[in-house]
Amino acid sequence: MTTPPPTLTLLLLLCLSISAATATDDNLIKDTCAKTQYPKTCVSALSSYPNGSATDVAGLASIALSIAADDAAATSTHISQLLQSTSTTADPAIEQALQDCSDEYGDAVDQLEDSLAALDSDAYGDVNAWVAAAMTDADTCEQAFADAGKTSVLGDRSEGFKELCSIALSIVKLLG
Repeated sequence: MTTPPPTLTLLLLLCLSISAATATDDNLIKDTCAKTQYPKTCVSALSSYPNGSATDVAGLASIALSIAADDAAATSTHISQLLQSTSTTADPAIEQALQDCSDEYGDAVDQLEDSLAALDSDAYGDVNAWVAAAMTDADTCEQAFADAGKTSVLGDRSEGFKELCSIALSIVKLLG
């Protein structure tokens, strides 16, 4: 029997290592997400996050918080685009609600960034407080539309954001 060239052996070991790591990541994600209120959303979000491999629950918590922060930032950008659109600014009540939402989602981004810093310090109570505040920001945004007697143009986005925050909170709760 001939011995394979060292580069082929090294390549084979690397492939096996990557395959094992991916399987471990998938199992960690599925097991962790099963403990959240939105397991399908959780698996989908954590599995698709770029550079999102985590070797433990703390890593998944960090990824979940990052995903929620990214979503808040994307919603904030979307709100800015809506405010520049003449179709939404033609109604002063909707424009005012969007202005309120812009402030709220700006705060949510800051709070989620603070929660990531708190997570790095193992300050889980602070993480919970900041994420809960971000969720309240989304509710306050939606309330601005209700107070104006208007249907929210952000309803699905706000609900999706709160789901991501809920997932992050559930994963952080597993840490202690």
